[in-house]
Order: sequence, then C-alpha cells, then structure tokens
Amino acid sequence: MKKATLLAIASLLTSTGLGLANPAIESVMKEAFKGDTSLYKKVATGKGTEADAKRLAGYVKTLTTNEPPKGEKASWDKKTGELLAAVEMLAKGNKQGMMAAQKAGNCRSCHTAHKPD
Repeated sequence: MKKATLLAIASLLTSTGLGLANPAIESVMKEAFKGDTSLYKKVATGKGTEADAKRLAGYVKTLTTNEPPKGEKASWDKKTGELLAAVEMLAKGNKQGMMAAQKAGNCRSCHTAHKPD
C-alpha cells in the first residue's frame, strides 16, 4: 500500500513538473544517446543500419511528445523536430540525413537550453 502511494505521488509530481525529471526523457537519453557507443553515435556516423535508424527514430519521437523540463517549448519542438526529421531520413536509407543528424544531435545545444540544473 505504501509503495503504491509513493508511486502515485511520484507519478503526479513527474507529470506536473514539480521537481522530478521526466522518466521518458531520462530513459531515451540513457538508452539511445549516452556514451561513445550509443545508438545515436552509431547511426549519426553511418555505422548503424536502417533498422538502427528506425529504432533511434522511435526514441526521438518519444522526445518530441514530451514537454521540455526547462526552457521554451518552441525551442524544444524545433530541436527535437529537426533531430527526428534527420533520423527519419536515415531510417529511409537517405545518407544525406547523416550530416543533419550530427548537427541536430548536438548535446550541448539541447542540454544548455532544456536540461534542468
């Protein structure tokens, strides 16, 4: 009972933006973007397959459906939208998306604007 209550409170705090980070964003960052061997790095450098790009597109699409944890929503929508468009190009076999994915996937740009302190 206590565990269920704590989970409900954590869910409420997360969904209302009252201090807890969004678990969907954290999960995407950890599973698709973290580290030099990440799915993003593999796809953005041309070492990934179209299937990898499709999987990455799914992760990025999750980002586009979230509210930014910090900063302007318009900026969040632009950054995640550009990244999604680039990754979707790669998922369709269009290698021109590689440069776009590298530019749109600039960690510092997005984290400076949207990652909570």
